[in-house]
Amino acid sequence: MKQYKTIVLGLLCLALPLHADVKRESRHFLTTEAGIGYSALLNKSDFGKSSGLAGAKLQIGYEWNYRKFLLHTGVEFASINDRATVQPFQMQVPYTVGLPSSTPMVQHFDFLSYHDTQCMGQVNIPIQLGGWFADRYYFLVGARLGFPVLRNSMTKTQVRTYLTDPSLIGELTDVPIHDAYTSVEKAKHQWAGSINAQVSAEIGLVLNSFWEKPQPKGKKGASQARNKSQKKPILYRVGLFADYGVTGCVIPSRMLGEEPQLVSVAEPREMTFYPYINTATSAVNSLLVGAKFAVLFQLNEQKPPKALPSYFDIYIADATTSQPVASSLSIYDKKKKRAVTKEAKNGHLKYRAKIGDYTITASNNLYYPVTQDASIVEEDQLDTLRFALKARPWLRVRVTNTDTGEPLSVAVALQNAQTGDSVTTLHTAQENGSARVMLDEQKAYKLIISQTGYEAVERSIAYVGDSLNIGLTPIKVGKKVVLHNLFFATNKTRILPQSEPALDELYEFLRDNPSLVIRITGHTDNVGSDKANQILSEGRANAVRDEIIKRGIIPERIEAEGKGEAEPIADNKTEEGRAKNRRVEFTIISTGGADIEQIKE
Repeated sequence: MKQYKTIVLGLLCLALPLHADVKRESRHFLTTEAGIGYSALLNKSDFGKSSGLAGAKLQIGYEWNYRKFLLHTGVEFASINDRATVQPFQMQVPYTVGLPSSTPMVQHFDFLSYHDTQCMGQVNIPIQLGGWFADRYYFLVGARLGFPVLRNSMTKTQVRTYLTDPSLIGELTDVPIHDAYTSVEKAKHQWAGSINAQVSAEIGLVLNSFWEKPQPKGKKGASQARNKSQKKPILYRVGLFADYGVTGCVIPSRMLGEEPQLVSVAEPREMTFYPYINTATSAVNSLLVGAKFAVLFQLNEQKPPKALPSYFDIYIADATTSQPVASSLSIYDKKKKRAVTKEAKNGHLKYRAKIGDYTITASNNLYYPVTQDASIVEEDQLDTLRFALKARPWLRVRVTNTDTGEPLSVAVALQNAQTGDSVTTLHTAQENGSARVMLDEQKAYKLIISQTGYEAVERSIAYVGDSLNIGLTPIKVGKKVVLHNLFFATNKTRILPQSEPALDELYEFLRDNPSLVIRITGHTDNVGSDKANQILSEGRANAVRDEIIKRGIIPERIEAEGKGEAEPIADNKTEEGRAKNRRVEFTIISTGGADIEQIKE
C-alpha cells in the first residue's frame, strides 16, 4: 500500500511544475467520460476457461492541455466482469446411515453445467500523458491505481447424486432420504481485495472538428469571431481504450477439487462450492477494452494566441546552372504603394510581410530582372518564391591597328540604331584592346569609333552577344574620301538642307583629328561645257569649305579646288555613272600640322 502511494505522489510532483507554467497556450478542462466494452479476469486454470463479460467505466476528471501536450487524471469507477465455465467433474465419498449394522456405500456427485460469474467494481485514479496530432486526433498513455469496492462471485451448478452398494445390483437414485437426487445449487463467495495496478492506453478524435467550419483567414472580423467562440469551448470526443493489469483479490476458500463436507443422513448435509477464480495467495490479470465518449468543459478563458508572423521565403538561382545568385530584391507593397529594397547576398532571403499583395523583382547586373506577384492571405503563412534569372549576354569588342595588329585603347560609342541616342561608351584596355558590356536584346544598336589618327568606323550590331574584332586604319597622306549624301541644287553651288548630316560628319572628323590638313575637291559629269563644269566644281568645293569653317574649323586646315569633268570615276554614258561622277571628296594632304588651338592663337 505504501509503495503505491509513493508512485502516485511522484507522478503528481512531476505534473505540478508543468501545471505551474501556465501561458496563453494552456487550457484546463473538467472531463466527464463513459465507456463500455469487453472485460475479463484472466486466470489460468485446468478446470475450464473464461469467456469474459461486458464491462463499463464512468469517470470525472481533469485534463490540462499545453500546446500539443496533454495531462489527464481524475476519479473513475470501473466494472470488470467475467464468466467462467468449468468442465464437468465427479467426486465420490463414503456414505453411512450411522447404524453399526449398516452396509457401507459410496455416494457419487456429478457436477454438471458448472458456471462461475465474477463481478468486480473498483475505483481508479488514472494518471496519463499524451498529446494532439493533426489538429483532430489525440492519444493518452499511463497507469491506473485502484481499489475494489464491489466484489462478489456466484457459482451455479447442477449436481446429480446417487449411491452404489456392492451388495446391490443397480444405483440408488432419486432417494431424498439418502441424499440421492438431482438439483441446481447456487453459492455466493465473498472476496477480499487490495490495491490494483493497470497500464492503460487510449486513442481517439475530437468530434468538434467535423461540424465546426474553419473561419476565413486573413480578415480581422472573422479572426475576432473565431477567438470569441474559443474562449470557453466544450469539446466532444470519442476514443478506443485498453486497460490491462493485476487485480489483487483473495478468496478465503479451498481449491476446487477438494471433497465436499458430508455428514450422516440423519444430520443436515453441508456442501461447499468453489469459484473458478480462486486466488488464495496470488493475483488475477484483468482486462477492459472498449469505446468511450467524453465531454470536456474548458475551465479557463482561452486568450487568443498571438498572431504569428508571415514570411516570403525567397530563392534566386541561375536559370541554367541552378546555382544561387546574389541579388537585389525590390518588394513593392501594393496597398501602401511603397517599395522596400533588400539584398539576398547568398541567393536567399526570408522576408517578414503582413497580409496584402506584393510585387517582387529580383535583379542582378549580370542577369535580366525577373518580377513576380505574391500575396499573404493569413497569419503564420510561409510562401516560398523561386526566381530563375537568365544571364545577360556580353557584347565584346576588340580594337586593333590594321597595319600592325597591335591592340588599341580607344573610346567605343554605342548608340540606339533607331533613335540615335547615346547608350554608353566603352573604353578598350591598352594591354589587349578589349572591352565588354551588357545590352538589352530587344533593341538595335550601332557602334561608332572616332579615334584621332585613324579613319572613323561605324557598324551595326546584329546581336548583343557577339564578339567584334574591329581594325582601325591609320590616316595617311594622300587618302581620298568621298563625301556621300551631299546634295546641291541642280547646276548650283547651293548646298541643300538634307546634306547637314554629311557636313557634321566631316566637321567631327576634323575636330577629332586636330592636326590634319585636307583638300576638298569638287567633280562634275561631262554634261555641259568644260568651263562651266570647272566653275561649278570649284564653287561646290568652296561651299563645303565655308560650311565647315562656320562650324569652327580654322581656314588654314582646309584647301579647296575644282576638277570639273577631268577625273571621272564612272562611265558618263549612263545616268548612274554620271551621278557617281558628280561628287565632292577630300584628300589628306598633311597629318603633322599644328593643333587647332595653337593655330587660333
